Amino acid sequence: MADIEALMPRLPIERCSPTMVRLHGRELVAFAGCNYLGLGNHPRVIEATKDALDRWGLSTTASRETTGNTLAHEALEAELAEFVGQDSAILSAEGYTANFMAMQSLSRDHRVCAVDAHAHRSIRHAAIAAGMQVFEFEHVSPDSARWLCQQYADQGVVIATDSVFAADGAVAPLPELLRALPARRSTLLVDDCHGLGVLGQGGRGAVSHFGLSDPRIVITTTLAKGLGCYGGAVMGRRSFISTVQERAWVYRSSTPVPPAMAEACRAAVRLLKEDSSLVDALRNNILLMRQSLFFQGLPLPPDGVPIFTFAVSPTDRMETVHRLLMDQGLFAPLIEYPGGPADRYFRVVVNAQHTAQQIDRLGRDLARALEFTRTEGTARRVPVHVGSEVVEFKPPALV
Repeated sequence: MADIEALMPRLPIERCSPTMVRLHGRELVAFAGCNYLGLGNHPRVIEATKDALDRWGLSTTASRETTGNTLAHEALEAELAEFVGQDSAILSAEGYTANFMAMQSLSRDHRVCAVDAHAHRSIRHAAIAAGMQVFEFEHVSPDSARWLCQQYADQGVVIATDSVFAADGAVAPLPELLRALPARRSTLLVDDCHGLGVLGQGGRGAVSHFGLSDPRIVITTTLAKGLGCYGGAVMGRRSFISTVQERAWVYRSSTPVPPAMAEACRAAVRLLKEDSSLVDALRNNILLMRQSLFFQGLPLPPDGVPIFTFAVSPTDRMETVHRLLMDQGLFAPLIEYPGGPADRYFRVVVNAQHTAQQIDRLGRDLARALEFTRTEGTARRVPVHVGSEVVEFKPPALV
């Protein structure tokens, strides 16, 4: 088998589904990525894409404020805003640029951005590009954010944070961050890329999850994770979205998400509005994964989060565990990505399409691999018994 560690983080994936990847001619059960509901492969979403390609073609080939606007874009904006519970929405070419659109509009009367230390880099890059002063506050610490706000309250402050952090599964304390804002010229920007489709009523996101309704909230998101499509959006009060349309040159000077992708996303949103079964299945699978990893002594994210990140020492032990799982037909990514529990760590993701048997299989084989690689004198983190069965792991020869 090819040395998979040498290929990280860029893998030559030949084919994939929500629960499978094909690598080097082998199909592996995958606990990876961000297709949390499996909507990226849902038949209705795929069919909507095919139908839209016949109607709209591949691209508008122009910006929306010239000749690149379509009814598909406008319909998605209205439907997405209604689903999330915001006044209005405006689409971006992708999630990364959604933060640039928001910051270009906020910078008119907000000169300071206080950003969570583990927030996605696009937030920081967007604020710097918009000419703001950028300061970091301690990860998920409202007190740290409040202190920064007090220092710069007269300059207009944006508190910016991920809702769910992709690298450690933490959930931002949005109510407390909202209370930390200065009384005037202040905004809470919530990057809901990993919250939309996961948290909140029917997957409506982190703001719904916390029951918040405040005109100072601006939501940015990708359409490529919980909704399984492509593109991004900025959502908030109608007057602010109008400002984005007028002032954000990232929006005004770029070709929008392809209309076929807009129609695909409309289909995904309709599915979530009509039926909660996908979100329910995700939450049930999260519980199963939590139970499995709990019995192995591994750290768990907050309730309702499908992202499980952990590291074990030393690094070469993780590489061996990763290889053993691969040889057993399981893909549990070992990655290097900022904001995680270590420089290199496992990021295991469960989604709505996994079966209970697949989750149980991962738990059992992970337990066996961790036990097999435990060195003498290392504290045992894995129970001798996995479920009701005594584990006897016979690993394949390592190359």
